[in-house]
Amino acid sequence: MERYIIRSRQVFTGLRECPQPAAIVVADGMIERVLPRDYEGFPDCGGLPVKDYGDALIIPSFLDAHTHMFSGAVDASDYVCDTLGECGSEAACAERIAAYAKEHPNQRRIRGAGWFVGAWNDAPLPDKRSLDAVISDRPVYLLCADSHSMWLNSKAIEEAGFSESFAVENGEVCRDAEGRLTGLFIEPAAYAPAMEKYMEFSASEMLEIHRHFQQELARCGISAVSEMFADDYTRETKERYLQLVRLDRAEGLRAQIFLYTKLFDYTDFTLFSAMRREVKSAHVHIAGVKGFIDGVTETYTGLLLEPYTDRPGTCGEGLPLHPRERMQEEIAAANAAGIQVRLHCIGDGAVRMALDMYEESERQNGRRDLRNTIEHIENIHPDDLARFAALDVIASMQPYHLTLSNGAKVWRLGEKRCQLEFPIRSIYDCGGRIAIGTDYPVVTINPFATIYAAATRCDDAGLPTGCNADTQKLPLPVILKAYTQGAARVYHADGVMGTIEAGKFANLLVLTDNLFEIPAERIRNTKVAVNYFEGREVYHE
Repeated sequence: MERYIIRSRQVFTGLRECPQPAAIVVADGMIERVLPRDYEGFPDCGGLPVKDYGDALIIPSFLDAHTHMFSGAVDASDYVCDTLGECGSEAACAERIAAYAKEHPNQRRIRGAGWFVGAWNDAPLPDKRSLDAVISDRPVYLLCADSHSMWLNSKAIEEAGFSESFAVENGEVCRDAEGRLTGLFIEPAAYAPAMEKYMEFSASEMLEIHRHFQQELARCGISAVSEMFADDYTRETKERYLQLVRLDRAEGLRAQIFLYTKLFDYTDFTLFSAMRREVKSAHVHIAGVKGFIDGVTETYTGLLLEPYTDRPGTCGEGLPLHPRERMQEEIAAANAAGIQVRLHCIGDGAVRMALDMYEESERQNGRRDLRNTIEHIENIHPDDLARFAALDVIASMQPYHLTLSNGAKVWRLGEKRCQLEFPIRSIYDCGGRIAIGTDYPVVTINPFATIYAAATRCDDAGLPTGCNADTQKLPLPVILKAYTQGAARVYHADGVMGTIEAGKFANLLVLTDNLFEIPAERIRNTKVAVNYFEGREVYHE
């Protein structure tokens, strides 16, 4: 058994509010115990090898509470132009993707990600004509930053098999005045055939993609991620999951992966249980089920309690995305089977609906340690803030999303409702449990960008964002705990991850800067100097 000591004068265990001097005894990948930095009084540790990091800050590794791991791994690869978020218009995106296509002449499909109409100064939604003008010989698939829309050229519409009569039960297939497809498909159900092409790779290509992404996670100090796309129980889904299991068993992954499968349309979870038994390794787990109540306010698919400010005839188009009565039945059935439920909710109407349905599920099933969550919560009614604590529902939120929105919600919701835009501090102050993540690839997976956004409510240029920057900032210890033990609780992994204490995995980060001492503007430039995953050094700057 390998035993050694990691020590520093600055160790944030997550059990206190500030760092303390400490020596961490690591044995066979686990934390055996945490001792005073000067541990001479413990003779059984006297001869152990010591890795002394002086005054460098050591913290538990980050657990990202919400990611889309498969599309994120693809977007992090060389197969995707992932810089469309830098473009401020439809024309700029078309120009950027044309340059990418020219630089990649051998790619039979052109993939891009990150465009966001909210960053285009309330411009109209894009269509295929701008893409056709620059790329007409290859299919072009451009995934929106929020993953709720996909923008295609004519060649992609043809390849994905969309007909002019294509229709979906939820989501929107955009058409022009003559009823022709524009190339914009809103919500995952609408663009599902295109997503299949976006994610279509050979087995060797996907293996390369996963290996590269594992290295990226190690570089960022992230020891757990999730797949939150709510995949159905198909043969293709299982094979995609099993490829990760085989990779883990053959080479060992550098992060835990928690998979969330489809909730809606199921009250019998036999398929869930069967897949959970088969898809399992040391670092790959099917953890629960996921559903989408609404979409995003940028395309009027966020469900509001009152009408949109700039479209007063609607509280959200085609919402909820799934019938309320069926959702209630499915949530209660999943909880009755002991399965955790996670619900995508952007608008205040969706958040209230989710809380009401969780409350009814508890009435039917009794309170159980299921750790149901609401994801995103970009807007909330004041009456619902305290209900998270009352119902023991976890608020799983992504602070860096505020910089993506960049004040655009004011156009849709008005300033009054935006006082509770991304209300992470208000939920926390009302006693609610919070967990922090990124929703990668919606925004960067870099944890220090998220920490900076949570601490300052500022964008990358240092400017305050949104209408409530002063009221929704979080203290640094709260941020770090939500990004470690808060996320561990979501994953039902808080018994082995999330803090530095005996009995936990030795998932430890040594940082280049002491977050507790540097000015807030330097947080986003901090990096991981050394990353230990289960006691093994997996990254060194």
